[in-house]
Amino acid sequence: MLNLADTFVSSLQSDLQALKNALSESDLTEMQRLLHTLKGYVTFMCNQTLANELIDVEAKARQLSADQLTPLVDALLPSLNKMQHELTDWRERLSTT
Repeated sequence: MLNLADTFVSSLQSDLQALKNALSESDLTEMQRLLHTLKGYVTFMCNQTLANELIDVEAKARQLSADQLTPLVDALLPSLNKMQHELTDWRERLSTT
């Protein structure tokens, strides 16, 4: 379980930073790739509302320009950051048991 937690925490931290970088560079292809990647594991690691929002934004990313996608991704970042902190806390609790 601890190995799984390590993988999730590391991957999420890396992917969120890469998503922020893609946003600042208006890199549509990278935003699309990262949204798809995040959707792959976030959908079973978070609440259904956030999962549905991510699924919706990832689907829209296929039809939007970088300028259109950026505010949608920006709106997701606080919830994704919160989830990252929750996963980090979960990982810390696992490592102390």
